[in-house]
Amino acid sequence: MGRWADMDDDEQRLPEGFQRIGYDADTQKYTFSDGNGRVYESEEGNRYGPLWPVGQQPERSPEQIEAHNTQLKKSNRESVRMMLPFALLVVVFLLLLFRFINGGSTDEAASQVYCAQGDRKIQVKKGDTCWEIGKAYGVGVDELLQLEGNEHVDCERLNVGQRMCVPA
Repeated sequence: MGRWADMDDDEQRLPEGFQRIGYDADTQKYTFSDGNGRVYESEEGNRYGPLWPVGQQPERSPEQIEAHNTQLKKSNRESVRMMLPFALLVVVFLLLLFRFINGGSTDEAASQVYCAQGDRKIQVKKGDTCWEIGKAYGVGVDELLQLEGNEHVDCERLNVGQRMCVPA
């Protein structure tokens, strides 16, 4: 037999004369027969292990059931713990994707305002409106929005710290 032989099939794992004849997905039990034609079944969810004649599986005590449930809970916690780094990577990727789609922060876009010669930049303060800014610099809202550098200004959504151009 070669060095890398598969030692995990029925021929190596089952007793002499036994062969697997079926699987019930509802009960998760494998069915086997021996050389004399008697039928056996495995424990729920186990392909190999203790076998019992069909219908004669011994009853479990409450302590055995509790130990089994405790082991299942421990396995579930370990599975979740293994998935946490992957979930973190997915969240970071999605955050970066949303940032890329939204084109970065509004601070970067707001600081890149180029005003025409003779105009100057101002920074929007809390409570400012286009009407108040225009009134302070002696222009109407329409004239304020038509100045070079104010093409992307939306008077409905002025942000604190946003930059815009006003007449000098």
